[in-house]
Amino acid sequence: MKQVAAIALLACRNALRSRVILVLVALLLAAVLLFPLAIRHDGTAAGLVRLHLTYTLGIAAFLLSLSSLWAGCAAVSGEADDKTLHLLLVKPVPRLRIWIGKWTALLLINAALLALVGAVSLATLHAKLRRGNFDPADLAHARATAMASLVDVEAPLPDVNAEVDSELADLRARGALPDTLAEDDVRALVRRTVLARRYSVKPRQSLTWTFGPLPAADAPLSVRFRCDASVPGAGDLPAVLRVAVGDRTMSRDIQAMPGSEQTIVFAGLAVPAGASAVVTLENAGRYDATLFFEPEDGLILRLPRGGFLGNYLRALLSLYLRLALFAALGTTLGTLFSMPVAAFLALVLLLILQLSGFISAAAQTDRATFVKNVAPFGANAHSHGHNADDQGEPSLAARGLATLLYYTYRGTWHTLRPLIEDHALDDLVAAARIPPRRVLAGVLQQGLILPSLLAFLSAAVLHKREWALPSLS
Repeated sequence: MKQVAAIALLACRNALRSRVILVLVALLLAAVLLFPLAIRHDGTAAGLVRLHLTYTLGIAAFLLSLSSLWAGCAAVSGEADDKTLHLLLVKPVPRLRIWIGKWTALLLINAALLALVGAVSLATLHAKLRRGNFDPADLAHARATAMASLVDVEAPLPDVNAEVDSELADLRARGALPDTLAEDDVRALVRRTVLARRYSVKPRQSLTWTFGPLPAADAPLSVRFRCDASVPGAGDLPAVLRVAVGDRTMSRDIQAMPGSEQTIVFAGLAVPAGASAVVTLENAGRYDATLFFEPEDGLILRLPRGGFLGNYLRALLSLYLRLALFAALGTTLGTLFSMPVAAFLALVLLLILQLSGFISAAAQTDRATFVKNVAPFGANAHSHGHNADDQGEPSLAARGLATLLYYTYRGTWHTLRPLIEDHALDDLVAAARIPPRRVLAGVLQQGLILPSLLAFLSAAVLHKREWALPSLS
């Protein structure tokens, strides 16, 4: 451990002497202090909180990810290029400890920089809220919906199997079942239609959601919903939202805004352990408009679980574990390749991560659907001058290329999943509670298992790789 500590301290000392670290600190402070000033929010305290967290931590995380990856590349390959690594290789130091020492140095630097960013970002957020001259009710709403740690609870869908069977029997009796669809597909379509009817609220009628039994939760309780209206372009539609927990009931007159997500806070309403909550929305009937809700997540109950500070620290820890994996990848690339090649591969990795949303969506689609949607593009490329409706089935080559592309996306997704699927910042901005077990899983995966595999790979390469010795002439 003394050897690892000595290598890490030497690497930290060299980094502090470099001007690059000063430039990075300046960029991070600019992202935290200056960049949010150039962006306007919606005028509410909750909007300010979400905007501040999104841009300050988002930009800081990108800068730290970029610097961790490239600093890791230079940790070994840069010293190999200027021959300073040879002074370490000729000493009786195990190659594994060299890699761990370099990686530990990056961990220490990232910990200091992320702690600085996190503390300054939180302090500036509180200062903005104090100086923003927000209404006390607006501040209370922001602390309940944006600066909180909330658990989302969805109401179970009703059992509509009997109604679906009745609809299918009626279609079959009238000979109206489509011949081009399998019966399972028709049943799924009918089920969606039945649920859509169940979750529509006609003028001067109401709809009820039942949640429970629920875990104990302190006040305030909040309801998040999103709806659409049967009248195109309808503005605010008056409605009444009523929540009953046990023997307590609270009502709020609201303005439902079709197409917009809204959160209504019930400040004095807590949930005892094992209780159920009943939420009722009554349509006042303006414009004779019917309100439509998504069956699965059109209306969600949000319960407080813990405080904002704990959620904020868990988000920072999740970001730190991601940086640890970036540092391990960069250090391994620097061990395997020369500095120019390692830097190029790091740039390719960053470009792939920028396309992470598209890759994840493509990889999680089933193969048959992906090939069916993509293969016609390959066929269309060879159908110049033909009518688009008269192109026939895609060729075997087009289907094969689409299949190869699918497995490429899927392999990339599985390989980079620890880097692609990181939702800590999104959850923090949405005030969703980050479960401690997810952070623990990140510690095991991103902080121990994957870096250990990369460390052993790098140690094997350091043993086998031939290093050009400096000229003695």
